[in-house]
Amino acid sequence: MKKRVILVLLTGGLIGIANLQAQTSKDSTKVARSYAINEVVVTGTRSETDVRHLPMTVSVVGRPQLEASQQTSVLPVLNSQVPGFFSTSRGVMGYGVATGASGQMSLRGIGGPAQAGLPTTGLLVLIDGHPQYMGLMGHPIADAYQTMMAERVEVLRGPASVLYGSNAMGGVINIVTRKMQEDGIRTNINIGAGSYGSVQTEATNRIRKGRFSSTVTASYNRTDGHRADMAFEQYGGYAKLGYDFTDNWKVWAM
Repeated sequence: MKKRVILVLLTGGLIGIANLQAQTSKDSTKVARSYAINEVVVTGTRSETDVRHLPMTVSVVGRPQLEASQQTSVLPVLNSQVPGFFSTSRGVMGYGVATGASGQMSLRGIGGPAQAGLPTTGLLVLIDGHPQYMGLMGHPIADAYQTMMAERVEVLRGPASVLYGSNAMGGVINIVTRKMQEDGIRTNINIGAGSYGSVQTEATNRIRKGRFSSTVTASYNRTDGHRADMAFEQYGGYAKLGYDFTDNWKVWAM
């Protein structure tokens, strides 16, 4: 019984000491001095990194997969190659921008149709790292993303707003355009035809001479559609000119 009494007294003494210390210590929130700091800018860096070392989930669709698909648009290829990616389809080919248009994209369920007051659908599309979306209609133009211009497509699944802004809450699709790596001239022509009056044509010319490089593409696609009001016709073209001053300093326009 005596041991129990001593323990109680010691515990009470410790509690009393702790309370005394708490009362005598200063409250850091009541310090009179204040500090003024200059403007603070928080940015994220973009640098080339091995995909295996990234903390994010990234899928890369290369040129072999794009060519093997025989698709004029990159979206159907991403549907089959990128987990969690989904885009709506209008018909045999094409997406359009007016009534009945499709090509709405989502990643992991985030995205879809444009909403009032929001500039994009929450899924940001880039071409060589530059944002691409139509300001008047408030969403990316799906028909502009052609396989003939893409060397590879990088898809970052999940929120990437730290690096790319609030428009990338669902993810990022970065289309890296084609470029000649060795001197010479290469020309490719693809022509296809199918049912419902469908025609796909594509021509690509690439030139590399010293530090100068160029890529020029043109396409014509059409179809009557497999049901009423599903006809589609599109003339497409793309040009990119570049000059390498050094290995680190390059200029290009497209």
